[in-house]
Amino acid sequence: MTSPVRAVSETRMVLAVLAGLPLLAALVGASCQGSSTIDNNTGAGGSDPGGVGGDDGNGAGGGTAGSSGTGGGMGMGGAKGTGGKTGTGGRAAGLGGVTGAGGTMITVPAQCGSTTHNLNPFGCNLAWGTNSGGGSLNAYSYLQFVSFWIGSEARSDGTLSGCSGCTWISNQVSKVSNIIPVFYAYIIGFYGHANGLPDGNQAPNGPNLTTGGANLIRNNRAKIISMYSSYATQAHAVWGTKPLVWLLEGDFVQYTATTQANPLSYGELAQLAEDITCAIKAAMPNAVVAINHSTWNANDVTRNFWGAMSGVNYDMAWTSGAGNANDFFTPGTTASSYNGTTATYTYLHNITGRTILVDTSFGASATSDSWSDSGAANLNARIADGVVAINVTTPTSNYASNIAGETGLSTTCH
Repeated sequence: MTSPVRAVSETRMVLAVLAGLPLLAALVGASCQGSSTIDNNTGAGGSDPGGVGGDDGNGAGGGTAGSSGTGGGMGMGGAKGTGGKTGTGGRAAGLGGVTGAGGTMITVPAQCGSTTHNLNPFGCNLAWGTNSGGGSLNAYSYLQFVSFWIGSEARSDGTLSGCSGCTWISNQVSKVSNIIPVFYAYIIGFYGHANGLPDGNQAPNGPNLTTGGANLIRNNRAKIISMYSSYATQAHAVWGTKPLVWLLEGDFVQYTATTQANPLSYGELAQLAEDITCAIKAAMPNAVVAINHSTWNANDVTRNFWGAMSGVNYDMAWTSGAGNANDFFTPGTTASSYNGTTATYTYLHNITGRTILVDTSFGASATSDSWSDSGAANLNARIADGVVAINVTTPTSNYASNIAGETGLSTTCH
């Protein structure tokens, strides 16, 4: 299948502009069964990060327990006045409130899987991978993992037409004993495409994910979580024991940007990440979930985004970047750049406390391989920065020989 082109150039400009804006992060609880810090100032319906209970009413902000009044949102942040729009994704009763009139139930699992983070799903040696086109993986036996894009099965009504990742695992991954599968899980992105919202760089002057993605999430939150749960259930049926790494939603931070018609707060985005992670891990205990870091974030955006994500039960961080830029993600970045304080692997590792999978990106933003021939000293420095896996998405013919020549590498398990 064809990988989507990530909205790099436009998002880079948007978030660079945000460098001077005061942005506030809301912290969420570590468990999807617990409470969360939310905003309650959007009128009747509330702004419940556990599910959109209406976004255009005029009543008072959400009550502490969410009442069941007319049009009220369900669960945390539910409105207690009239005038709220019919809810489309409130949380289940018992997690902060009762079902509001018209609210749609999200089935939140009683348990969200292990809270012990799997920082090294590929073992204790630096892992190498590439992206699969869907064919035989026999030629990739020298790698530790292969990646595959999922989510194009999302229909406009929020259902899935199938599970191409499951077919890929059954027909290809299972045939190569040492390969760990990695999903680029772009279900929200593909769901947006199915509803007339392409990536921002594909349609910069019309409706796209950078302008309408947040409202899509608000109005269809339960469907999004359900699609993730369904996909994980199907994937677990064909890959039940060894790790499967889920790289969640590239450019996830874009749904908080001021370009959005109705942007999510950092707290709302973090609660969405927690509920998606919970849905995946409840259905697939062997899942390893990674959250994306957009490398062009301004310093404040990086701090606020990852501050909000601190309560989410994720395992790893993933990003795109070079291997030979002296710890910076992008060549040419320096300490005096607009994001020079936070645009390093070291900073990402320290602020998250997680290990890092790095890729060389896709489409217009794809870069050449600056990793497999960069030498042991450079690779050991990146391992010390928290990098444990490299996905060279478009490798050259000497990728295998380059990897074989990289000897004397440090362990990635600390």
